[in-house]
Amino acid sequence: MNNPINNPEFVQLPSQETGFSLSELKQIIFRRWKPALIVGTTVFAGIFIPTMLQTPKYQSETFILLENPQTKESARIVPGNMTRGSAFSSLRDLSTEILVLRSNSLISQAIAQYPNTFKGLSVGEVISKLSINTQEVNEIPTDVLTVSFIDSSPQRAKEVLDALGKVYVQYSLDKQRSQAANAIDFIDEQLPDSQLDLDKVAYDIRSFRQENNLVDPNIYASDVSKFRQSLEQDSRSTEIALARAKSKYQELYFQLQQLGQEPDTILASTVLSQDGVYRKLATQLSGLETQYLLNSTNFKDTFPIMQDLKDKGQELQELLRERATQVLGNTVSQAVLDKAIATSAEIINNTNTTTSITNATESESTTENSEVNSQGNILASLGNQLLAAKHEIAILESQIGGTDKAKAKVENSFQDVPQLQEAYAELERQLVVKSESLDYLLKRRQELQISLAQETAPWKVLDKPYLPHKPISPNIQRGLALALAGGGFIGILTAWLLHQLDTRVKLIDEVKQITQLPLLGAVPKVLEPRIVLSNEAEINISKGYNYSYSSFTEAFRAIAMNLGYMMAQSGKIKSLVLTSSTSSEGKSTTAYNLGLALTDLGSRVLIVDADMRKPKMHKLTKQSNEKGLTEAIVSDEHWSEIVNPNIVDGLDVMTAGSNVPNPIAILNSPKMAQLLKEWEESYDYVLIDTPPIGIMADAQSIIHLVDTVLFVVGIERATQKSISHTLEILQGNHSNLAGFVANFVEKDLDYYSYSYYSHYYNQPTNSGNENQQENSGIMQQFRRR
Repeated sequence: MNNPINNPEFVQLPSQETGFSLSELKQIIFRRWKPALIVGTTVFAGIFIPTMLQTPKYQSETFILLENPQTKESARIVPGNMTRGSAFSSLRDLSTEILVLRSNSLISQAIAQYPNTFKGLSVGEVISKLSINTQEVNEIPTDVLTVSFIDSSPQRAKEVLDALGKVYVQYSLDKQRSQAANAIDFIDEQLPDSQLDLDKVAYDIRSFRQENNLVDPNIYASDVSKFRQSLEQDSRSTEIALARAKSKYQELYFQLQQLGQEPDTILASTVLSQDGVYRKLATQLSGLETQYLLNSTNFKDTFPIMQDLKDKGQELQELLRERATQVLGNTVSQAVLDKAIATSAEIINNTNTTTSITNATESESTTENSEVNSQGNILASLGNQLLAAKHEIAILESQIGGTDKAKAKVENSFQDVPQLQEAYAELERQLVVKSESLDYLLKRRQELQISLAQETAPWKVLDKPYLPHKPISPNIQRGLALALAGGGFIGILTAWLLHQLDTRVKLIDEVKQITQLPLLGAVPKVLEPRIVLSNEAEINISKGYNYSYSSFTEAFRAIAMNLGYMMAQSGKIKSLVLTSSTSSEGKSTTAYNLGLALTDLGSRVLIVDADMRKPKMHKLTKQSNEKGLTEAIVSDEHWSEIVNPNIVDGLDVMTAGSNVPNPIAILNSPKMAQLLKEWEESYDYVLIDTPPIGIMADAQSIIHLVDTVLFVVGIERATQKSISHTLEILQGNHSNLAGFVANFVEKDLDYYSYSYYSHYYNQPTNSGNENQQENSGIMQQFRRR
C-alpha cells in the first residue's frame, strides 16, 4: 500500500510561518488572560494607589547670580566682536558653587538664623528637598543658578527660599572680603618652608656628588660600560690563547705517546732536570757510579773503598728522591716518581756527555752513542716544550681568573649605577618641583594683591521666590498612564512567559512542523463530543430547529472523506489503528465519532477497543464490557457472537473485554492477525482504538498488521517532546502513517477550525430549514452510494 505521506497527489495545506506576530500575541493573551489580568491588575494597583495616596507637594524657586571677574571682563567685550564660542569659553563651571550652596554648613547656618522658618525641618530634610541647577540661555550655561524648594506647605516653601537667599548673599560678601586676604596670609606662611625645601634639595644634590665621587651618574654609567666592554675583549683574547696552548699541549702529549713514552713521566723528569739542586745531586750520583764501575775492575765489592762508594751512592739516591718529592709534590704517584727519577738521570747524563760524544773518534761506538744521545735530546726537547705549554696554560688560566674577578667587580659597580641614577633623578625632580612651587607661590601672591585692589561684587538674588498655588505632585494623569502601561506590559509579559514555559502544542501548524504529516482533519473543542448523524438532522429539521455543533460534525466528515480519497488513490485502506502520544488526547472519542461519520457516509464499520488497560469504548457506546476482544482471542467462541452489532445503523463495536495481565502477548498472537483478516473481509472499515503508543507498547503489537495508522494529537494536551518520541516509535516500527487528526482545536484561535459552520447553520429558522433540508438530501444520496 502507498503511504499518503509520499503520495504527491495528496492535498496538504501549506505550512504557516512560525515567526512571532500580533495574531500569535493575541492567541497567547486569549489563552493566558486570567493570570495576565491578575498580575496586570496587581501591578496597576501597586503603581496607581501609592500615587493617589501621596501628600500634595508645592515647589517655589528663585534665581541667584554668581558674578566673577571673568564674567565682568567678558561683558566689556564689544558685542559685535563676541561670538558664541568666545562667550561660552568665558563662563566657568559652577558645580563647586552648587556643592557649597547645598553644604551642611550653610544649611545649618540658615536654620540657626531663621529657626521659625525651618521649624520641624532637619538639615538632611532641607538638602533632600532643595534643588540647585545652572540656568541656560539658548543651550549656553550662564552664571545664574535656579534654586527650588519642595514642601507640603506652599508658604513654607517660599519662606525657606527667602531665608536661604539671604544666607547665600551674606556668605558671598564674607567670602569676597576674606578669601584674598586669607590666601595671601597662607602664601606668606608657606614661602619660608618652600624656600627651605628648595635649599635642602640643593644641599642633598651636592652631598650626593661628594659621597659618590661623581658629578653625573649617567656619565659614570657610560664609563663603567666602556670598561666592562674592554674586559670582555681581553677575556675573549685570553680564552683564544688558552685554547691554542691547550691544543699545543695535546699535540706534544700525543707525540710522546707515539714515541712510546709516558707524557706524565717525561713532564715530571723535565721538571726535575731543570731543578739545579736535583741536577747537581744527579751529576754527583752519576760520577759516583762511574767511579764505582772503574774501581770494580781493580777491587772486589767487599773492599772498603768499594763499600764506601756504595754507601755514598745510596745516600745520594735518598737525597735525590727527597728532592724529587719536594719538586714534584705529593700528588705524583710512586711509580711515576721512580720513572721520572730514572728518566731525568738519563736526560742529565745525556746532556753532560753530549759534547764529549760529538768529538769522539771511534766510529762504531760513537755512532751508537750519538743515536742514543739524539733520542735523549728529542725527549728532552719535547719534555721542555710540554712543560713550557703547561706553564703557559697555567699563566693564561690565571689571567682569565684575574679578568673574571675584575669583571665581577665592574659588574657589581655597574649594578649600583641604576640606584645612583634613580636617586640622582629623584633629587633633580624634587629640585624642579620645589623650584616651581616657590615660583607659583610668588606669582599667586602678586595676583591676589592685584585682585584686592580691583572692584568686586557679591552674589545677587535676581528674582525673589514666589508663592506656589498648584501642587507638582502627585500627578494623577501621569500616574494613571504609568500604572496602565506598567500593568499592561507586565500582564502581557506574564502571559508570554507562561506561554514560553508551556511545552504543549497550541496550534496545528506546530504539529505539522514537528510531524511533517498531512492534516486529515481539525476537530474543534466542544462541550458534547458527538457528531450529529443525517437521520438525527432530519428529525431536528422536522421539529423546526437546526442541529448544533455542526463544526464538530463537519470535522469528522472531512476526515472520513479524506480516508475515502486515500482509498481511491491507494486501492485499500480498510483497517486503521488510532493512537496518540499521551493520554487524554481524545483518541477513543475520535475513533467513535469517526466510526459514526463513516457509517453516516454509508460504510459498514467495526470499532475494536484494543485498549485493555483503560478501555473506554463501552462507556461511549453504553455497552456491556463482560465480553470483548479478550474473549474473542483467548476463547473458541466466534467473534460474531461477541461483537455488539448495530450501535447505529452500519456500526458494530467490539469492546475490550476482561482485563488481562499481559495485553501485549494477546495482541501479538496469531489469533489477532486472523481476526483482523476476517474483519477486513466483513467490513468496509476496521477502526482499532489502542493505548497511547508514547506510553504503552500495546499498539506496537498490531500496527504492522493494519493498513495504516491515524495519529491523534490533542491541542494543548500533547507536548512537543511526546509527539517527537511517538513519531520515533512509529518510524522505528516502519508504520504506514496516514496523517494526523488535530483534536480540541480552539475555534477562535486556529484558522483550521470550522467555526463558520456554526455561523452558517445558526441562521434564522425559516431560511435555515431550507438549507438543512437541501443538505439532508445530499447526505441521503451519498449514503445510497
